[in-house]
Amino acid sequence: MKPQLTEIRKFTDSLAFMNLPVFTYIERDDFAIVRVEELGMKIPHNSPVFRPDHFNIIVVPDGSATYLINDTIFEISSHQILFIRPDTFLSYRWLHVGRAYMISFSASFFLQFWASGINEIQRLDNSKGYITNLTEKMMKNVEQICQNIYKETTSQIPYKYELITNLILNLLLLIRRQQQTKQQEVPVNTSNPYVTQFFLDLENNFSTIISGETKVLLRAKDYANRQNLNENYLSKTVCTHSGKTVSQWIHEKLINEIKFLLKYTDKSMREIASLYGFHDLNYFYNYFKRHTKNAPGLFRKSFTT
Repeated sequence: MKPQLTEIRKFTDSLAFMNLPVFTYIERDDFAIVRVEELGMKIPHNSPVFRPDHFNIIVVPDGSATYLINDTIFEISSHQILFIRPDTFLSYRWLHVGRAYMISFSASFFLQFWASGINEIQRLDNSKGYITNLTEKMMKNVEQICQNIYKETTSQIPYKYELITNLILNLLLLIRRQQQTKQQEVPVNTSNPYVTQFFLDLENNFSTIISGETKVLLRAKDYANRQNLNENYLSKTVCTHSGKTVSQWIHEKLINEIKFLLKYTDKSMREIASLYGFHDLNYFYNYFKRHTKNAPGLFRKSFTT
């Protein structure tokens, strides 16, 4: 049975949707930490599909779970950390919980309490999800950081969120150091502010379409207008830093979104087409086939058989 696709974006809302406790110490909707073992999940626990508007760090000193992030499966087990970017299709299945932490935070949370820390997030690998393997000694240090974050979260001390962002930054630095030890594909260079903003706007547009907040699929001109730029200038700048034009990124993102819905939901072809502004079903079929060399119906059938 395919998991239910929801329009929920906030971490606390996702807990409530699954009838899991939303602890009273969670004071904000842009930051939270929970001890997974305290959620009282019935194992195995299967989540629906969410599209979070926040970053997630899953720290597992003792446990195992399977996370599906967009179209990629991550098997996470003891002594591992899973880092997840916002605006991704996300579902998970916990198989064993001894000790584990879920930490969620938005970019705006960091900007409010430790603005320079957002730069560390931008330096991370551009993958939507990334697993970090830790030695037993390193995991003890990481677990201590998580315990400190939890302690500060449940306290009433002044300036606790400044302390919390600093602790989260330590986790991000550790993740980045681990990434640097592995051979990576050449990442998209988003150091240019126009390029960075384009990718943020791209992810936000598709997320708000799924959540039902908008029905408008932005085009290259729309992204340029949002930054008061010439369309050709933005496209050339994005291409210089990423190797693809704005239109190419839009088409790639759109195809990947359609593929996910075909694979992991029971939405009809007409529903998917309408969601992304294809009012002519034949045009939707032709568009998908032109970009994938496969008809959407055959693509869905090949995945389910």
